[in-house]
Amino acid sequence: MKVSMIYFSAAGHTLKVIRHIAEQMGGVDCLVDLSDPFLKEITFRKNERVIVACPVYGGRIPGLVFERMQKVSFDSTLAVTLVTYGNRAYEDALLELNDVVLDRGAIPVASAAVVTQHSMVPSVAANRPTEVDYQNLSVFARFALQKFEDVHPVPVQVPGNRPYRDWNKMPVTPIVSNQCVKCGLCIQRCPTLAIWITDPKKTDPSKCILCMRCVSLCPQGARSLPVQAQEAIEKKLAPVSKLVRENEFFF
Repeated sequence: MKVSMIYFSAAGHTLKVIRHIAEQMGGVDCLVDLSDPFLKEITFRKNERVIVACPVYGGRIPGLVFERMQKVSFDSTLAVTLVTYGNRAYEDALLELNDVVLDRGAIPVASAAVVTQHSMVPSVAANRPTEVDYQNLSVFARFALQKFEDVHPVPVQVPGNRPYRDWNKMPVTPIVSNQCVKCGLCIQRCPTLAIWITDPKKTDPSKCILCMRCVSLCPQGARSLPVQAQEAIEKKLAPVSKLVRENEFFF
């Protein structure tokens, strides 16, 4: 059975996880990249199967995911939902994602919260997913396939609270060093069109969601967080930096 992948994966970690799951299920039918600023409306039929996934930002799903999921509709389509997080906590994110999926007309029958390398502090969960993680994800995929066969599917129950926790983005944007050669890759790939077309060293703080895509893909390594912000994040993550959290699966 092939599945469609609906995802937001700024730094690429989420995409790696769900691509593995999709391959274990039988392959990919359709890709819907929620990072596309020009995403068109799309509808999935009842007999189709989908994976919906995104990273966790401060215990929530990115606001961009909520906004662009409004262009995705389902007709009682069965779905697997998944969030990835950098070893701190996923808090209300998985519940919020499932609520969005339900609201758009799908039925989430299996869910997962998966630890991946932290996008801002790569030393945290640096080797995740590990080989063991991928083995567990393969098992999850097999169980999820069985849930796709349910005659009377019901939404899976996942942890979280309503109302969801408050979260606000840090009031900073990536800075750019003199190593920048103005190749334009960051401009082309920014999910919110926050980087100036005429000058990639300028980023619109009202548009930037601090997703770290521009930092992760810059071929010159010219983009980074401001030093003070980087140090503050590293300090916040210090208590969990050595923890080995287990992935969580729900059916």
